Amino acid sequence: MTNITKRSLVAAGVLAALMAGNVALAADVPAGVTLAEKQTLVRNNGSEVQSLDPHKIEGVPESNISRDLFEGLLVSDLDGHPAPGVAESWDNKDAKVWTFHLRKDAKWSDGTPVTAQDFVYSWQRSVDPNTASPYASYLQYGHIAGIDEILEGKNRLPISA
Repeated sequence: MTNITKRSLVAAGVLAALMAGNVALAADVPAGVTLAEKQTLVRNNGSEVQSLDPHKIEGVPESNISRDLFEGLLVSDLDGHPAPGVAESWDNKDAKVWTFHLRKDAKWSDGTPVTAQDFVYSWQRSVDPNTASPYASYLQYGHIAGIDEILEGKNRLPISA
């Protein structure tokens, strides 16, 4: 489980909305149609990506690829509302701390289980001045207590696994 302040979640929502773009849907396969065993996605991305670091991507080509590679705690449903991603459920008992319950089957591409600590690391890295993420300042929109000191590297983001 991961605890995140409500303001962090708001900031995450802003960041996700900016990075997520449109939701792509798979086609329905008609009854009686057998697909090839190996499925391949070919995407005309327009240009080469500048970075695959999710904390540093800024362009459309990078966003296209990152949507294919990464899944957050939440995703957007067809109506743009928050829906389960790696988090199968979440709750907020005190209007300040959010607890996310991760899917047991969430795995990295090498088969290693995705853990709450992976998300803690990612959030901490996103606000680390050494990372220089162009998105770090977006967390200020979430009105997280002490966010200026966090972004200056004087304090750590209040998140834990």
